[in-house]
Amino acid sequence: MLIDKEKFPKVALPEMNEIHDTEIDVLNNLYDTLKKYEKGEASEDDVTKLLDEFIKDVREHFKFEQGLMEEYNFFAYPMHRGEHDRVLMEILELKKEWERKKDAKLLIDYLENHFVPWIINHVQTMDTVTAMYLSNFLK
Repeated sequence: MLIDKEKFPKVALPEMNEIHDTEIDVLNNLYDTLKKYEKGEASEDDVTKLLDEFIKDVREHFKFEQGLMEEYNFFAYPMHRGEHDRVLMEILELKKEWERKKDAKLLIDYLENHFVPWIINHVQTMDTVTAMYLSNFLK
């Protein structure tokens, strides 16, 4: 397990917390499978399938938040969207690297040292402000 859902920061909008919880499940599943792959207990196909699922989940997560921000004219939408776009591009590049090298260590390093610190900080800062703003409209 990479992230404990119980210790993950929460925001003022339950719908966003649910999206984050789902992403943590998908992320933990990918991470655990990468660790198994390193030990020869999971296949390349297992990792590829879960990496694709992670990318799909991240896209849906970002699309959901961006849709709400657009609908309710969130003042910091361009900055928040920019962070989503940047991280999605990183993940898509990581997928290309996986397809070329099948290097689990590269993915594990990214998840542990880049994605997890980013998502925690992102939720504690941008998502917290966004959820507080949106909670004025969504009851």
